[in-house]
This record gives sequence, structure tokens and C-alpha cells, in this order.
Amino acid sequence: MNRYFIVHAALLLLVFTLHVFSQDQMSPVSGAHDMEKVTIDKYVFETALNSADRTITFLQWVIGVFSGVITILFVIFKYRDEKSLEKNRDELKESRDNIERIRLELVDEEHKLNVMLEKLQVMTRDYESKITGIERKISNLETKSDELDKKTDNMNEINRYFSIAYNSVESGNYSEAVLYYSRIIETEPDELTLKVVLNNRGIAYQNLGKNDLALRDYQRVIDMDPNHPQSYGNRGNIFDTLGNYDKAVADYTKGIELKSDYTDAYYNRGWVYLKQKSYRAAAEDFKKLLELQPDDIETMFSLAEAYLMLNEHASFLNVLVQIRRTGVNAGNESILLMLELIQKIVSGSTVHDPAKQLKAAIEKYGRVNWSLAELSSWTESSKELNEHQKLMVKEVLEVAG
Repeated sequence: MNRYFIVHAALLLLVFTLHVFSQDQMSPVSGAHDMEKVTIDKYVFETALNSADRTITFLQWVIGVFSGVITILFVIFKYRDEKSLEKNRDELKESRDNIERIRLELVDEEHKLNVMLEKLQVMTRDYESKITGIERKISNLETKSDELDKKTDNMNEINRYFSIAYNSVESGNYSEAVLYYSRIIETEPDELTLKVVLNNRGIAYQNLGKNDLALRDYQRVIDMDPNHPQSYGNRGNIFDTLGNYDKAVADYTKGIELKSDYTDAYYNRGWVYLKQKSYRAAAEDFKKLLELQPDDIETMFSLAEAYLMLNEHASFLNVLVQIRRTGVNAGNESILLMLELIQKIVSGSTVHDPAKQLKAAIEKYGRVNWSLAELSSWTESSKELNEHQKLMVKEVLEVAG
């Protein structure tokens, strides 16, 4: 585009020069001036030709210059085009390299995505398994919750029956206690509750004189749990009531083996030993019991009676002093006075009308609430008492009874 512009400019300059020289001619002259005119015209024409020649020479130079410039520009443009093409080739190569790099990165990303997809599929399977397990656990929890609701309702009912039965025992209504303990058993309670209820119903049966039914309940507990000490103790009470003292002692002993601080078993076995006239064994049980409960007044009375029957008068007197020091309530004053009067009689001390003294005490403090059968039996068989002493003791026991 630039080269054509230069050529056109040169041609236009030539035309402009010719036009100028043509303007320099003088206007035509008429008459005498014709010759001169010719001469002038020739001069002018030659001048114009020279000027044109110079102009043409100049234009040729200009054209030459412009041709050179054009050539240089062409070379420059060609070089620039080649550089541009080379640059384009480099850019194209770089683009191809970038595309290849991007392609490789995409391949690598695709590989990573495939690995992640595989892991995700494994995790999904694991999660599905875990979700299934969780759903199963939830279902089990719902089942257990329903079971717990039923057990709760059942327990509420058991507690209500147990409360009624307990109050019935407290009021001495053992038949009603048996009724509600039986209702609890019908609800099929857990084993621990069942053992407690069977023992309690056995005690209620025993108080009703239904020893066979009581034995059956105690035996059920022992069959369920051979290491249940209270069941042996309760069954020992039935054997004691039935006069089967050997079996009673065996059950009390088993209960104590299972529960070394089983105080009721020690106390009851001690009294069975008194009935069997095993006074030393009885004294040992009562002494052991006092180690477990040192201030128990009834145990002190029992130990004093055992020492009396052993004819250990000093020990007998020491226990009575201990009882007096510990202090007794009004209900026990008559018992303590009875034993103190017997102690004076058997020790040979002079005592004035002991039966009358005890009678006065009973009128003041109330009757003697104590088992007198063992004392009566001992009085009859004692070789340490003379007849007068036996008579006085019998009078005291008659007033007490």
C-alpha cells in the first residue's frame, strides 16, 4: 500500500511542473511582433524542455530513492513478516506444548478422579454396611425400648403389690400378704425379685402356721440360688418350730457360712443350742453376736441365761451389770429384775420374797416378754440347785409367766 502511494505522488509532481511552465508563456502578440514571438517561444520551449529534463532527472532520482526505500521497506516488511511467522510458529509450538501439558494434567487428574471414585465406592459400600448395622441397632433399641416399657409397667405393678403386702404384714394380715405376694409371682418377675417375694411369702405362711407351704417357698429359693443365706436361715426357723433342732442348726450354720455377719442366724442358732442343752455353744454364739452388735440388750439377756445354765455365776453377774450400765427401757425392767432375783437365789444370797418383788415390778413396768421354757427346763434338771433354791426359782418363773 505504501509503495503505490509513492509512485502516484511522483507522477503528480511531474504533471504539476509541466503545468507551471505552461503558465510562464506570454500571451500571443499580433502584427510586428510575430518574429520575436517565435524566437521567444522557442526559448521558452527549450527552457521548458530543459526544465522538464531536469525535472525528469530529479524524478528519476526521487524514484530511485523511493525505489530503494521501497526495497528497504520491502525487506523490512519481509523480515518483519518472517519474524512474525517465526514468532507465530514459536507461539504455536508453545501452545501445542501447553496443550500437551494440559492434556497430561487432565490425564493425571482423570487418574486421580478414578482412584477417588474407587475409594468413594469402597467407602460407600462401607457406609451402606454401617448404615445397615445402625438401622439394625435402632430396630433392636426400639424392641428393647418396648420391652423396657413393659418391664416398667410390670415393675410399677409389682411395687404396688409389694407395698400392699408389706403393709399387710405390718398390720398382721398375713393372708392378704400371701395374696399380693402370689400376684407378684404371677407377673413372672426377674430372679432377684422372685427370690425376695418367695422368702417373704414363706414368712407369711409361717405366721399363718402353714409350715409346709413356707418350706416349699424356701426350698424354691434354695433351688434357684444354693448360696442364698436368708433362705437357709428362714428354713432353719421352720425346723426349729417343728422341733427338728439338728436340721435347724444345720441350716443356721449354712447361712452363717454364706454370710459371716448373719446376726439372725447366730441368735436363732444360740437359742436352738439352749433347747438342746448345748449351753457352751449357745454362749459362744451370743458372744459372737455381741461383737457384731455390742449394745443389743436381748443378746445380753440371752448370754446371761447361757452363763446361768453353765453355772458360771461370775460371768452371769457381769452381764447383768453390763445390762444395767447400758440401760434398759421400761419393757425390759421386769426381765432384768427376774434375772437379778434368780442370780441372788442361785448364788446363795439372802433374798426376801423374790416372787413378790417381781410381781410388783410387773405391775409397774409390764409383764415379762421372754421365753421361759429353757429356764424352767434347766431349773428342773439342774444339779447345782438345792430343792429350796429350785422352789424359789419356780415361784419367780410362775409370776413371770
